[in-house]
Amino acid sequence: MKKIFITLIPALMFIAFSASLCACSDDKVEEPEEPMPPVPSPGDDGEACAVALSLDIDQINELSATENNSEYRIKTNGGHDPWIYTKQLPKDLTEEAVVLAFDYKSSRAVDGLQAYLCPPLDGERYVGLGSLEASPGSWKSFSAVIGESFKDFSWGKAGDMLRLDFGDGTEALIIIRNLRIRGLNAEERNSQQTEEEYLASLNTLDERLADYLCRSFSSQISMVEVTSDQVNISGTANGGTLALAEVTPYQNALLLTSFHKCKTGLSGSFNVSIPRFTEYDGFRYDRLLSKFVLVKTTNGKDEIASACRYVDADHIDQSKAIGCQDVPSDIKKGGEAVNGKVYDAVEMGMKVTLVGIPVTAVMWRSAAAAAAVGDQVIQHRYMGKTYYFSRGYFEDIVDKHLIELQNAGISVFTVITLRPETPNDPTAYKNYDHELGLLLQHPDYTGQGTFAMVNLTQAESVNYMAAALDFLASRYSDGSHGRIHRYVMHNEIDDPNNWNDCGWKPQRVYMDQFVKSTRMAHNIIRQYNSYAQILVPVTQQWTFQKTHPAHNMSFAVRDLFSLINDFSRVEGDYYWGVGYHSYPQKFQNRTWEDDLATWSMNTEYITFKNLEVLDKWAKTSANMYKGTKMRDVWLTENGSSTPTYSETELTEQAACAAYAYKKVSKLSAIQTLIWHASTDNDVEGNLNLGLHYRENYAPDPWGRKPAWYAIQAIGTTRESQVIDRYLPIIGVSNWDEIMHQVND
Repeated sequence: MKKIFITLIPALMFIAFSASLCACSDDKVEEPEEPMPPVPSPGDDGEACAVALSLDIDQINELSATENNSEYRIKTNGGHDPWIYTKQLPKDLTEEAVVLAFDYKSSRAVDGLQAYLCPPLDGERYVGLGSLEASPGSWKSFSAVIGESFKDFSWGKAGDMLRLDFGDGTEALIIIRNLRIRGLNAEERNSQQTEEEYLASLNTLDERLADYLCRSFSSQISMVEVTSDQVNISGTANGGTLALAEVTPYQNALLLTSFHKCKTGLSGSFNVSIPRFTEYDGFRYDRLLSKFVLVKTTNGKDEIASACRYVDADHIDQSKAIGCQDVPSDIKKGGEAVNGKVYDAVEMGMKVTLVGIPVTAVMWRSAAAAAAVGDQVIQHRYMGKTYYFSRGYFEDIVDKHLIELQNAGISVFTVITLRPETPNDPTAYKNYDHELGLLLQHPDYTGQGTFAMVNLTQAESVNYMAAALDFLASRYSDGSHGRIHRYVMHNEIDDPNNWNDCGWKPQRVYMDQFVKSTRMAHNIIRQYNSYAQILVPVTQQWTFQKTHPAHNMSFAVRDLFSLINDFSRVEGDYYWGVGYHSYPQKFQNRTWEDDLATWSMNTEYITFKNLEVLDKWAKTSANMYKGTKMRDVWLTENGSSTPTYSETELTEQAACAAYAYKKVSKLSAIQTLIWHASTDNDVEGNLNLGLHYRENYAPDPWGRKPAWYAIQAIGTTRESQVIDRYLPIIGVSNWDEIMHQVND
């Protein structure tokens, strides 16, 4: 889901930092003692075409603003949608005016800046601007090249305005001056050239991936098996003498000209055994993470002579998978069990729940770094190195919650996301260890996304990520600390700008990164849990997409699934499943009226209304594991909204819940529906997706909404008594009538 007029963040278990890091009420900007720098003159680089902008201090939301001599003091109040409008452009922009620029001071870092290009105000007419660094005592310059968005939205005429949005949930004092739209300066022109060269290299890689995924090789690796101490590889080498090579997660086989060679002189059928563990780039390394390829060397240059091949998912060493258990057969009824209130989930009849565990955010580089802020650590050994995790977080919070859920018979899945950091600003950190957070986030992170894609470009970050996954899987598979049954990697991958920020990437390049990340998780976790699957989280946008890189790019879910299938076909299949977010359009309760959701495999959206499409997709052999076994299909984040708590809204939310759970109960390929959220909350603005009112809702604090009782009744002897009252609202006479055939 994307920010339109509100920001929705999935209900993850947010970690608590010390009060000293959160004391926003004392934020202040120091007045400089040095003389004020001069306002740029029209003769300066990029300023000849500049058009000055003024802020409209009367058009604001969740902030206060004052103006003195064209200097604006803005204080955000911690709300989730702080914004201010500019006044109208005094004249048309020239074609050269493409940079939004201003000078600023800020009491703290502010992430997620956006500019809406008005009029009209529309959820699609915005561009991400990145972040402000903390600078309380001195002026800094901010600039964002957004001219492409001006063209896209025909913006820049006299009378047009901007709405500037200042992130989400941060209290900050910001002073702005010299707000203008100007031309490129010399540095920006050079950066633009460098960026164009980089984008050209990405497009070249995208073309190579397209060729690779449909290319036929005369040589092949047919099997990779990983035992406790060896990697056994078999295949056929044709067309001369070849070498067996391996590719680590931080390498790209299509860009290498020199490979790590494991065995040379191969010709014809071969069987090769190599040690499982080795040393690469200063780290002890587990070849479980590698993929293997045959290469041919000509004039000192290596070229691939086969497709790459990962370890076969059914031939990963299982000697550590002791005491693991799969989910029970009936887990249709899912939700979010609140820590400390598991009794509520039990009373509702919940069978599966989400426990968000931000594992890398509670990880330390050293015990000393943790001790410096009063945290103790759990030490975890991975590949001969010790890694450190917050003892308080895991022992006092996660372990207790997972044990309670285990005792209640509720299965668990978790979501693994990367919380981004702001460079050069440790006061704004979102991870316990600021420097580790910077290491783990993708180097092309733009500052726009709520989460970042993981950094798989260097050995150190790969080893930290692998250690985090190994820690989770080893701790939560045998039941001694509770269990995690399924893992969702990243969030809503079809919307990378917001949820997996790695800068603009062509679709195949982006998915190559994602597949590497899920492969690594899969291979590590399956050592400890032979039932685990990696769920791929996506939005409702089945065929709908936006392909322009300048603003809020999104991919069609069906295309992304097809690409994962392509990678699996070429490099060996693995146990990946679906984590679908089948929210109704605009989160409205009357999902049966969703006009973009049709009973066609080419539908734009998949919502509750047309889950039959997803069911048919899962039952198609081309989408099954090795063509024979259906993948997990979990609806991992779903709900509908009651923004005003009117009687109509509450009743229709209950009807929506009954409709959704009844539909899922009739679709054999869909295993569970997780309702989001348990409780209405301020993080999601006024959506109010929860099954409970807010804790501070005076008429009924944390009271159960009608939808809670509708879900509770599903699958019980009271089902008809409770939910049949909603049939007239839906417009059907019985529950069989909500089911439809897919037209194609």
